[in-house]
Amino acid sequence: MFPTITQIVLIIVIAIIISIVPIRLSKRIGFVVQIGLIVGVMAYLFVKLSFLEAIMLFSIGASTFAYFDIFDRQKYEKRKHLQEKLQATTYVHISQTKEGTRLLIDLLLTVFVSAGGVIFFLFAPETYAVLKFIIVIAFIAVLTKTIERVGNFGSTAMYWLPEEEKLLILSRLQAREYPMSDLKRLENESSPDLLRLHPLFAFLSENADFTSSFQPVLKLSFPGEHLFISPDEIEKWSTLFQSFSSETSVDNETKILPIWHPSVLKRLLWKGYFAIAVKGISAYTGIIFLLIWLDAPPSSIAVFVLFWWLFNLYISDRVLIAATDARRVTEGEAYECAQRIFRQAGMPNVRLLITDSPVYNGFATGMNIGRGTVILTSATMELSTGTIEAILAHEAIHVKKRDVLVNQVARIGIFSLLAGAIYLFFDRIVLLADHPFILMSLIYLLFIFFPLYFSFVAQWTEGRADHLGALLLQDGSQQMADGLRELALAQERDATKSLQYKQVNDEKERKTRSFLARESWFIRVIEFQVLPHPPIYWRIHSLKNYQSWRKARKHWMIARLTESLPDFMRK
Repeated sequence: MFPTITQIVLIIVIAIIISIVPIRLSKRIGFVVQIGLIVGVMAYLFVKLSFLEAIMLFSIGASTFAYFDIFDRQKYEKRKHLQEKLQATTYVHISQTKEGTRLLIDLLLTVFVSAGGVIFFLFAPETYAVLKFIIVIAFIAVLTKTIERVGNFGSTAMYWLPEEEKLLILSRLQAREYPMSDLKRLENESSPDLLRLHPLFAFLSENADFTSSFQPVLKLSFPGEHLFISPDEIEKWSTLFQSFSSETSVDNETKILPIWHPSVLKRLLWKGYFAIAVKGISAYTGIIFLLIWLDAPPSSIAVFVLFWWLFNLYISDRVLIAATDARRVTEGEAYECAQRIFRQAGMPNVRLLITDSPVYNGFATGMNIGRGTVILTSATMELSTGTIEAILAHEAIHVKKRDVLVNQVARIGIFSLLAGAIYLFFDRIVLLADHPFILMSLIYLLFIFFPLYFSFVAQWTEGRADHLGALLLQDGSQQMADGLRELALAQERDATKSLQYKQVNDEKERKTRSFLARESWFIRVIEFQVLPHPPIYWRIHSLKNYQSWRKARKHWMIARLTESLPDFMRK
């Protein structure tokens, strides 16, 4: 039996409370209290409810506990630290108007994206309990972001510290401290661009959105993130912040059209499709519910979902271009480098696009070579020419080997096998309803198997792109390895800066992870068995020690096992 809505809401609330309780306690006492509460809740669930209900509710609670980092200790300590700093120094309050319509449209966009999943959850029969369970887990992440955005809207206050030349932002859920010496670029926008700022519509970007009206917006680019604010005296603050930026375009305000403008509605169509069908699951669940309501046979539902997936794959390049708001590049040094590499790879018609993002990254899209597209971020364009060439060569191989199609076929293939197994052995699976422990064990094994399988396929394509891409470069494997190193150091540098904005700068308490280091056993297991990319330290090692992909893939498969073992077992 699937848990009731009341039970689900209650377990989510309890999980949130458990995550909040230890914040004001010492770390040791807080940890003990948390463990005690978790054990108590588990005992109650498994004593009072059936095993199936208990395990589902426990999973929902665990997911809530994991996702709700908006109430964590580090944010609380940062907020307390900044409040103490305000009492001890001179500051200027930066006023910002709050318009209810701004928040209402934000929430309506969330409802628009989530509607299909909500309808399915509320009205689909219990035979689709597993899909309902997945929907609840997905909505917990949406709920977290929604609470954060509502909290920021209602409680954000901004301050300027002239003596320290810092911008402070405080809300009930966030605390940020931006040294203006880190400011990279300042831009003016006529109003908030909701289709870029809303987290469900954003892709490959880190936006700290503290706007609360439709007034003109200041966009401040810091390492690792873009900050958006809408102060009342925008000319005053533009002039002040401009003096700290080496790059500025405040004299050329970017015009943001209203959401009802025809061109914005077209953009909403594509970005909304991305949010619903790619980033969320409402498109699939909504269509499945419609077919169930029309009493379509299961075979028809399966066929329709398959064709829907093929359609999504066919338009994937357009959807991702729209999602990133990428613009095509047709001139300049990066364009010339790209054309040279694409011609050498035998694909002269591949397009190069740039998306405005503080994240160092690039990716290829398109299900075939004829629709191949490589998208780089604006942050990536700040790296050296040799590194940009290495990234372009890596992505060119993804296009040439049709890796987008390979990864998607691998996904639909395993899901089709699973669906076929359920269809063929449905009667035996039904019998497992009387043995909930075995049934849930099988479901959890699948949840473990899927990430392992997807990671294997993705890491295969990534390793191949490194080694074959190196053949397109003037300095070969050395240039690809150096490019990965520079990329990792840039990511590490910006991650460290971004962490300092959000956490108390206590070197004894915080250790910044090195992107190039070989980490502890548990981290290596995640890197090799779950993530889509092999760890960078191993990718660089592979490029320097194995001259061909044939040799490298053999050692990569061995490394997936050996690097996932505890160090004492390796000896």
